[in-house]
Amino acid sequence: MQLSDYNGWENKFTWLVHLHLSNEEHLMNEITDLVAREPNEGPAGRLVEMWVKIALDNWLTHFPGRNKQHDGSLLLFVWDLVGSALAYADWVGLVGLLVGQAHTCENLFTMTIYRNVLNDRHVQQPVSKLVQEASTLYAAADSVKYWFEVQVNAWVDASATRRQKNVSISELVSGLIQNTYTLINWEHVARAFRPWY
Repeated sequence: MQLSDYNGWENKFTWLVHLHLSNEEHLMNEITDLVAREPNEGPAGRLVEMWVKIALDNWLTHFPGRNKQHDGSLLLFVWDLVGSALAYADWVGLVGLLVGQAHTCENLFTMTIYRNVLNDRHVQQPVSKLVQEASTLYAAADSVKYWFEVQVNAWVDASATRRQKNVSISELVSGLIQNTYTLINWEHVARAFRPWY
């Protein structure tokens, strides 16, 4: 998977983390205070990484004792991360895997979607139908991409209770977010919250 720099950041995912953490003043101050406690960039980056992972995991699982103060911001953050992951997926490659024309793919988002399709009949049935009804590999890729985008958008728009009931998409969203973590330059995000930069 080829990721390039984005708005002066290593990639779109690193930029998205900074964008969402700095978009709301109260949240930005919280992250700035967190980074200020650690003078070394590596550990400061790990603090930001831990904060993001815990906040998103608590939001995704609707953990009862979580800090709900940032729920609105986290919802938009999840939507952007997963939407970007879907945009970077290789949809033609995914359909190739599904119809047996390919055996592997190096795109981690594509492989996460592929495993989700294979492991969940609630996803497998509609995706298989879309692939069978398509006239070409590219038409199938477009249909499958659109179907996943609609599912994720409906999942994000749903109430927390309804999101939890939709296990298929919840697992996909969680997997795609986990993939994004491996691409984020956490030290660069932490450095951007230093008061002297």
